[in-house]
Amino acid sequence: MSTTTTFIIVCLAVAANILTVSAIRCHQCNSHENEDCASLVVNTPRAQRDEQYLKDCVAPVGQQAFCRKTVIKFEVNSGHRIERNCGWIPEKIQNACFTADNEGYKQVVCTCSEEGCNGASSLMGARQVGYSLAATVVSLAVASSLLRH
Repeated sequence: MSTTTTFIIVCLAVAANILTVSAIRCHQCNSHENEDCASLVVNTPRAQRDEQYLKDCVAPVGQQAFCRKTVIKFEVNSGHRIERNCGWIPEKIQNACFTADNEGYKQVVCTCSEEGCNGASSLMGARQVGYSLAATVVSLAVASSLLRH
């Protein structure tokens, strides 16, 4: 092989690597539309069936995709819904969970950046659960003190 041919092959390989987009696959479903979405199981014999929701995330150019799981708890009927999808707008806290208290419902949003990580297995480790509980207690104490004044 000539030096010119080798150079062209190397240039094409480098260009292919530069143009390659790193993709992530996340579970994408909503338990309101399909009740199987509520209890996706990972790393079990049933996982083969649960991979039906595992799809490529397509983020806009210049954005990095990640997986997200949102649990919505309705105050009116004590019901809940689980949404699993992709995200690309960075959250304040990455690879962790946060709570949003909205009028009539509460959300627990968890993000992660590994393939299929938004399955039913807990996205929160013990440390994140502790931080989340501590943040909730502090928030309630501050809100309570503000309401008294």
